[in-house]
Amino acid sequence: MVAGRALNRLFCRHPNPLGLDTRPGHSSAETVRRIHLFEIGDLPGCPRVVRDAFTDYLQQAQDVFRPYAAIAPLLTAALHRTGMNRVVDLCAGGAGSWAHLLPALHRQDNRVSLHLTDKFVNTNAFRTAQAHAPEKITWSTDSIDATRVPETLTGFRTLFSAFHHFRPAAARAILSDAVRQGQGIGIFEFTKRSPRGLTRNLALFPLSMLWAFTLKPFRLSRWLLTWLLPVMPLVVLFEGMVSCLRTYTPDELLALAHAADPRGQYDWQAGEQPYEGSAVPATYLIGTPKN
Repeated sequence: MVAGRALNRLFCRHPNPLGLDTRPGHSSAETVRRIHLFEIGDLPGCPRVVRDAFTDYLQQAQDVFRPYAAIAPLLTAALHRTGMNRVVDLCAGGAGSWAHLLPALHRQDNRVSLHLTDKFVNTNAFRTAQAHAPEKITWSTDSIDATRVPETLTGFRTLFSAFHHFRPAAARAILSDAVRQGQGIGIFEFTKRSPRGLTRNLALFPLSMLWAFTLKPFRLSRWLLTWLLPVMPLVVLFEGMVSCLRTYTPDELLALAHAADPRGQYDWQAGEQPYEGSAVPATYLIGTPKN
């Protein structure tokens, strides 16, 4: 009975689970309660081989399923509105979807360049990404805090599959920093806080075991942590479930944006973008300066 009540509290509808000043029209009936559990990769004591292996698997999932291909027109339009042709990707992890997203942007504007940053820099992943387009991709070797981006890093800011890592106060700080420095910003997530999103995540367990053989470049440490000691499949499953439970809804993203921009200096839009092969749409928030 106790377990039943707990599940009911989790999976019942929560139109405003964070107590934010949300504006109606975007929340999904499938929304479940937001729970900010810890993620293994965020822990200071997490071994680098585990963190890098997880970001490699996350990148592979994005390369295979391409959840952000559908947002290329939205991002292109935002770049045009701001007059920017440089993207500064924060919390880039394993460089995510850029292998297919950057070419999609180049089909609209071949002047677009990309700069990768992260708090925990995955050097190997950034070098691999840069090899695809060395004249268009650069990256920071220093740790970059998304809540306090150096003023020298100008460009349209993006966070892919990363915003859910931040509690509301830190999430507002990321948006406030972009507003303070007059930089456009785009938040994109392919996890979803819903029973359907949680169920889809279960597929990552067997896939991670298969990808240990096919993921390039091959790393012995990643293979050993997947097959000899099956740590990574459990990490991938756990991190994915926690990511779903942390993900903000479009209404919550808008509420955070308006709190970060009390003077209304930006135009904000949020929503869900369907993409091919998935019943779970990608969520986005885009902010551009009005002037």
